[in-house]
Amino acid sequence: PAYEAAVAHISGLSVKEKKEEDIKSSLTGSDRELFILGKEIYAREGFCSTCHQPDGQGLSASGFPPLADTPWVTGNEERLIKIVLKGVMGPITVKGKDYPGQVPMTPFEGMLDDSQVAAVLTFVRNSFGNQASAISPDLVKKVREEIKDHTGFYQPADLLKAHPMEK
Repeated sequence: PAYEAAVAHISGLSVKEKKEEDIKSSLTGSDRELFILGKEIYAREGFCSTCHQPDGQGLSASGFPPLADTPWVTGNEERLIKIVLKGVMGPITVKGKDYPGQVPMTPFEGMLDDSQVAAVLTFVRNSFGNQASAISPDLVKKVREEIKDHTGFYQPADLLKAHPMEK
């Protein structure tokens, strides 16, 4: 960030203007605002980019699947919200590759509020070549309430029973 600020200053841009240049999205209005917040959350240390990487390609050798070009991300909104709120653990197939799922995905329900979950999912669903609808904070709130009594991580097979992959 210090380097970016210096380059922006030398170029006669404010830091905010420089940051806006980095936002590549066709979303508008409140969806764009969610996307911008989601980009920041995604990049936080220990959050999404740590395992799924800044480019969304994951770390295959470490068992972390990609977020790019997969219906796990661009498909059913409620399935994706459940994964982020409660985490997921167990065997999962993403883009034709099997991942053992021995390392669980962190459940973020206690770390992110409804708007933050909606923001990071809107970002992921519209980054890395993905193009999908934005996620609303109201939908996150609805799903959070529906699954409040669910304990433990979701299993991919259970999520697919409840929300089959679209063909």
